[in-house]
Amino acid sequence: MKFRSLSLVLVLLMVIGLMACNDTSFDDAMNVIEAEEVGQVYLDGSVIVVDARGEEAYNTLHLKDAICIDPSELLVDKPVPATVAPKAKVQRVLSKKGITNDSTVYIYDDNGGVNAFRIWWTMKLYGHEDVKVVNGGFEALGNLGLTASTSETVLEPAEYVAKDADESLIIDFEALEAITQDENTNVKIIDVRSPAEYDAGNILGSILYPHSNNLYSDGTFMSARDMYLFYKDKGFEKDDEIVLYCKSSFRATQTMALLEEAGFTNMKIYDGAWLEWEANGGEAATTDDAAPVTGQDGS
Repeated sequence: MKFRSLSLVLVLLMVIGLMACNDTSFDDAMNVIEAEEVGQVYLDGSVIVVDARGEEAYNTLHLKDAICIDPSELLVDKPVPATVAPKAKVQRVLSKKGITNDSTVYIYDDNGGVNAFRIWWTMKLYGHEDVKVVNGGFEALGNLGLTASTSETVLEPAEYVAKDADESLIIDFEALEAITQDENTNVKIIDVRSPAEYDAGNILGSILYPHSNNLYSDGTFMSARDMYLFYKDKGFEKDDEIVLYCKSSFRATQTMALLEEAGFTNMKIYDGAWLEWEANGGEAATTDDAAPVTGQDGS
């Protein structure tokens, strides 16, 4: 009888151990917040929850008390469409939305973090530290049974003072072009678009790794452990100097945030992205010149 009890205890310990090893939740993460944690705090007024899905989706249904910020509000059309807005515009928009420098901001979307992480990156670029993206987005919040609303939430305008852009998070056309022309460079350029987009043309020397690979089948973000293992398997190391881009560098910001969770520390976003590279006549390659890392379809 004692032996049987001991065996059951050992089995339970093994199961618990396996569950811990396969835990994919984000606890005390830098850039990601679990929906359950949002549900515990958002109604007490200590955080500002941002719906990044766009005005149409927001007006249809959104988390009660969430405000709407469309990523397009933080963009300009020069030198190419979907370029990050200058400090003055970002400062003006965040002030109007009622966000202060001390605000804790949680952002959700419904497209694998693409919209939400674009806002996250913009806020990080201009010095806001306390901002995270909700793992699983709007669906995960809905699954908790949290109150939804169709009424717009408007906060009292505030004073937001943006810092100068953090140059360690961004790279321009000229700097990236110099990297592509340097035969001895150690910089790795990751194209996070779909294989079809990559096949049609890509930045010389870039490696394909679709942003959709960073998601599990249920749409939640891949854990830091799994991100590290998958990228390491493809030849990326935590101390690599990495440049990320897509068509307009929305999807690239999702990859940056999740790689940072996995311990990668030296990454830049090419904000001009493929739109600018193609418009400026940057040297392009095809799949005949550089084979993709993976054939999985991306978004």
